[in-house]
Amino acid sequence: MSKPDVAAERKDQIVRATVECITKHGYHNFSMQDVARTAGVSKGIIHYYFLNKDDLMMSVLDRVAGDIETVLVADMESLTDPVQKLRIFMSVSFDIVRSTKEYYQVNMDFWTQINQKKEVRQVISRHYAKFRDSCARVIEEGVNKGVFKTVNPQHYASLVIAIIDGISLQWLFDETVYEYDEMVKTASQQILEGLIGRQ
Repeated sequence: MSKPDVAAERKDQIVRATVECITKHGYHNFSMQDVARTAGVSKGIIHYYFLNKDDLMMSVLDRVAGDIETVLVADMESLTDPVQKLRIFMSVSFDIVRSTKEYYQVNMDFWTQINQKKEVRQVISRHYAKFRDSCARVIEEGVNKGVFKTVNPQHYASLVIAIIDGISLQWLFDETVYEYDEMVKTASQQILEGLIGRQ
């Protein structure tokens, strides 16, 4: 394995250990020693690859969001039907709160930092923009093919993301608030009805 490969693998190991520590202890309550122990490396190794805790945290946020973006692209790339693409986008996005619960936990911990750290606000904003753009491209494709009503794709994508976030966060705070799969089905149907009418 070449040096760049070893470095990339080691950084990945540290980032994933950090996600595990944040999920377990919270953003403010984990230490670099916790990360070192979880990753099976020394604190010196962590500081070799990351300037400080903030640098490491930016990599964590990028990694968690990037993993989700990769899944979305992979699941949609072979499809040509905009309706199916939008269904996949919603399905994967709604499932994040269960399959990648640490994404919301990490994100919420980061949200507490946006007024103190400009770079955190920028990273979160950039990731929301990527999710919005992915959704907007699908909606625009549907509009251009005459499958969807004429809507502003960016505005409708923002609405879709808001619905997904709102439903997911409510359920994350209290899993008894509603039957999640039923709520996802209802919300997805409402989103699609807004674009193509009743099915």
